[in-house]
Amino acid sequence: MTAGFKGSAEALQRWRAMRQLLSLPVVSIGVAFGCALVWVLMVFQSLGIFHNFANGEAIMDAVYLISIVSTTATLALIAVFHRQVRGILGTNPMRIIIPASLAASTFLMYATGVPGTLGVVAIGASGVLSGVSSAFFLMYFGVTLGLLPLRESIVAIATGYGLSTVAFSLYLFFSPFEATVCAATTAPLGAVFLYYGVHTLGLQKQQEHDPLPPQQMPENPDERRLLRRLTAAFSLSMLVVGVAYELSRTLYVRMGAFAAGEVGDYALVQVVVTTVVSLGSMGLALALASAKSSWGPQVCYRLTVLFLLVGVFLLPAPLIFPGLSTFLPLAVNNASFLCLNMMMWVLLTGTCRRFFTSCLRTFATVRCAWAAGPLCGMLVGRWLLAEGQLTVPTLFAAALICAVLLLLMESFMFTERTLGETLELMPRSQQGHFQESCRRVAQRYGLTDREREVMVLFAKGRTLPYIQKELYLSKSTVSTHRQHIYQKLGVHTSQEMIDLIQRERV
Repeated sequence: MTAGFKGSAEALQRWRAMRQLLSLPVVSIGVAFGCALVWVLMVFQSLGIFHNFANGEAIMDAVYLISIVSTTATLALIAVFHRQVRGILGTNPMRIIIPASLAASTFLMYATGVPGTLGVVAIGASGVLSGVSSAFFLMYFGVTLGLLPLRESIVAIATGYGLSTVAFSLYLFFSPFEATVCAATTAPLGAVFLYYGVHTLGLQKQQEHDPLPPQQMPENPDERRLLRRLTAAFSLSMLVVGVAYELSRTLYVRMGAFAAGEVGDYALVQVVVTTVVSLGSMGLALALASAKSSWGPQVCYRLTVLFLLVGVFLLPAPLIFPGLSTFLPLAVNNASFLCLNMMMWVLLTGTCRRFFTSCLRTFATVRCAWAAGPLCGMLVGRWLLAEGQLTVPTLFAAALICAVLLLLMESFMFTERTLGETLELMPRSQQGHFQESCRRVAQRYGLTDREREVMVLFAKGRTLPYIQKELYLSKSTVSTHRQHIYQKLGVHTSQEMIDLIQRERV
């Protein structure tokens, strides 16, 4: 009878966990994330807004160049002045101003085709405004996903990537005015979904006017070194991958003549990309959230890098085999880059979650390099086209550059060791040495099973609201357990408790 009750209780707990994982607020945050992702695709990876302009592609390139430079510079400034940004990022006026500015910049792009001074001003204004606004809009998702539990953040990220590719494939059939209105509404719509998800889950209920803790580096020297090493690895790897991706995409676009209006085939490519990304997202989610070791995630990482290399080596194929469409290589290139992006979003937000007092600087630094990569790739691609035109030797040179960059990333920048270190920060169900240390501490100091569970979560840097949801306890109960744990361990702060656990591990 007891076993039956226990089994029923476990089944009920799993059902509640599944409902929480796929809850409407979590999916809402994923939809908001998808709106942020699809805006970039709509504005800068199609000629939807600029299609009717006589020199539409040149105008789009000019706006994109200004925008990506502005984004990179803004993220760099946020990383430097993260303490000042902390106080204003979560305020209600900023929640309105940022998406409204992104929408306004999109409408300005519709005026960039006007001849004369007005068109030039529109190009500069829309580029700067879109770059600054999109940088701040991205910061909201870095913070929000860092507040969510790991599995919920994975669901939100996978939802965002799947939604963005589906929405983009439909967007390709819009006229320029419809495309402008559609792209402009993504940011305000995303802000509404984000607000609903954050406030329904109560992620910032305790600190409405100051949602982030004081931003400072970890006090522990080992943790400080680890955070710096992971930040450098993420930044350098996304910088070089961004160069490889944008260089390939620039040359594919030239070969594919997308301005000629081959929308149907291009939309079909996006459907294929959606399917691949969705399957890849599910695989990465299972590997990252459920793996008992780093073996599963390492396999996913190897496959993703291999996928990227396949896309690179297909680069010269359309010129070598004239009958081969550029859409297939472009689909492989896009899908592989999006899969790696999704994986990096999961790892980056997991790192920000663990080092939440340094999350703004960490996220802004990595995203700055993430934005600079495509900028460099586009410039290299334009230079190759200007110097050697679109020839087989030019494409082989580009493929060689991309392959070298990817191999450098895999061998020296973001290695499997880095992946393993990042996974150690993830709150997975089993983490060998850490769990064993916690078990020995609980046994030595006479903690109850429930106190041990609470201690483990606090030691992982979980917040009080997170533990309430994770263990289905009230706020007062969690606070009482924390007081008892501190009394039994003879400590006064969570950092002292973590230090005690680390000494036990050594």
